[in-house]
Amino acid sequence: MGEELKIYWATFKASLQAKLEYKLDFFLGILTSTMLQLAALGFLWVVFHQTQNLQGWSQPQVVFLFGMTAMGLGGSELFFNHIWMVPYYIVMGDLDRLMVYPVRSLPFLLISRPELHSFGNLVTGAILAGWSLWKLQMPWFDWLMVPVWALSGSIIYTAALVTFTSLAFKFVGPYSYTLMIPHTLLQASRYPLSIFPGWVHFILIFLIPYGAFNYLPGSWVMGKMSSPLLVLTAPVVAVLCASIAQIAWDRGLRQYQSTGS
Repeated sequence: MGEELKIYWATFKASLQAKLEYKLDFFLGILTSTMLQLAALGFLWVVFHQTQNLQGWSQPQVVFLFGMTAMGLGGSELFFNHIWMVPYYIVMGDLDRLMVYPVRSLPFLLISRPELHSFGNLVTGAILAGWSLWKLQMPWFDWLMVPVWALSGSIIYTAALVTFTSLAFKFVGPYSYTLMIPHTLLQASRYPLSIFPGWVHFILIFLIPYGAFNYLPGSWVMGKMSSPLLVLTAPVVAVLCASIAQIAWDRGLRQYQSTGS
């Protein structure tokens, strides 16, 4: 296990260093992701210009959800982003090389292609979540839990991507259309789930449980739900989702057929 971790770390570090050599790409990536987050925040400002709250959530409280979603997305892009290339690799036969490495295929794949624009999402999300907690004068414990919830969010989001990617082993095609489903649903988690119809609420709590890392902890932090168990919901759900994703990946991999020579 220790040797595997060393290989994962060496692979991630080498990939990140290779990316950082392109400094212009690094700064443009950060600028682009930051602008996208600010554009979404601008829309939120327009909404609160027309109303005082969203289903009982004030502007700083919704900004907390925005920040958590941005950090969850950024963490996934930094550590686990390679999953987006799997449909193309299946078609081209490039997935064969994963079979010869002396490590587990899924973790090795995930960490071997970090995206530089992830830093923009991570920094923007941290600033938004921090501003919200400061504005609402939240205690130190809430500040300490934010990284735990954000990391859990990255794992939950990545697990959803892996699960949907596993469909590409059966429905072969070079495009990542199925991955847009969990990606698009992640954007909905920036808002209180109570504003959505019941079926959307159900999906984002139970089926693709993004609400576990921002809405439920946020509801506890803001005093909208009293159960202290909500503090631990995110890491527990993250472990469960990661296990399901690994099972889906293993089943999909058994259906993989190389392109041959």
